[in-house]
Amino acid sequence: MTLLLSFLSFLILTLTLLELSLPLLTNRYSAYFRQGIAPASLKAEEARRFVSSKTFDPELGWDKDPIARNYVGGKRYFAQSYGDSFVEGVEVGPDHTWQAQFERLTGEAILNLGVGGYGLDQAVLKFEKYGRGYPTRVAVLGLYSQTYRRALSYYPFYYFANSDAYTFAFKPIFVKRDGRFELIRPPCADAACLMEVLSNPGHPIWRLVSTHDYWYQSNQKKPTTGFPMTIKYAQVLPQILRERREQRGVENYFFVNAESFELVEYLIERFVKYSREIGMTPVCLLLYAPTDLRIIKAGIRLDDKLLALLKKRNIPHIDTAPYILGQYRQDDDFMGLSAPKGHLNERGNQLVAESLVQGLASIAPLGALKNASAFLSPPVFTVGRVE
Repeated sequence: MTLLLSFLSFLILTLTLLELSLPLLTNRYSAYFRQGIAPASLKAEEARRFVSSKTFDPELGWDKDPIARNYVGGKRYFAQSYGDSFVEGVEVGPDHTWQAQFERLTGEAILNLGVGGYGLDQAVLKFEKYGRGYPTRVAVLGLYSQTYRRALSYYPFYYFANSDAYTFAFKPIFVKRDGRFELIRPPCADAACLMEVLSNPGHPIWRLVSTHDYWYQSNQKKPTTGFPMTIKYAQVLPQILRERREQRGVENYFFVNAESFELVEYLIERFVKYSREIGMTPVCLLLYAPTDLRIIKAGIRLDDKLLALLKKRNIPHIDTAPYILGQYRQDDDFMGLSAPKGHLNERGNQLVAESLVQGLASIAPLGALKNASAFLSPPVFTVGRVE
């Protein structure tokens, strides 16, 4: 009996300590628990500040100010580029983006219209909004895994780990209806509308979110935080361990469901069609984080079917991974190419620029780029051709 009581006392003490200490881990593992907004926490002044900021865009959700990071009036640009932070180059200075390094290699400038946090839908829509205003020979669309995933989001609060920064942000989303993709724009252009939508769980917008926002649906399946935390963490621990073991090397990480890939296909074709309509050569540039490169080096391609699609449709494209793997052998984790937050650093962007130089020289009759490619190693990859 004494032994049993001692064991029970030890168990109760252990569980009590766990219950008191686990809340300290909530910020670190918050993505595994259900997120939500308390209507009482919403402040009208913050909503007004959001919509009055220079980065608010009622059509795209948000944008950069200025809209092009490196625009100089009167300067001639060879190409314009769209995508997320891997196009923008958020963790490097303006002289260390792959666009800037491409210009040093070739003498040809690429306009940088990338925006951190963008989905592929936003990138394509921004091109349609501004592309004609910047006459260039080439239009570059940066393809990166997170841009595919974000395209399934309408209210990004449920996608981003730093969700508080997106409390008032909606983005456009393409939803499939009657066999066709239909564009749904952000619901609000003013603060009053945002406050009404976000403070009213019964607002019609939430029916749209719950039906079409994949990340909202995923959030609703997660356990809530609260007592008893021991049981809550027991529910999410298998997922935490599984994701650490897989290290993102899972088949459906890039394209989380069948509609995800179908939507990416639609958006790329839309980009290609509009590029050609306005007299530009479309080029899809496949970009990867250092963590992605490690997985590719291990022989796993999570975007094989995307590469197959680009080749099958003869869409001009440049896969930067083979070139980077061929040129960079300093470490197996590719951390020498990583900026602190996981984007490419100066060296990583240099390799992207070199890959782009060779790729463009292979798919278009650009003499200046062919001259520049003579300073680089021979091509180690195949690119799509221009019809």
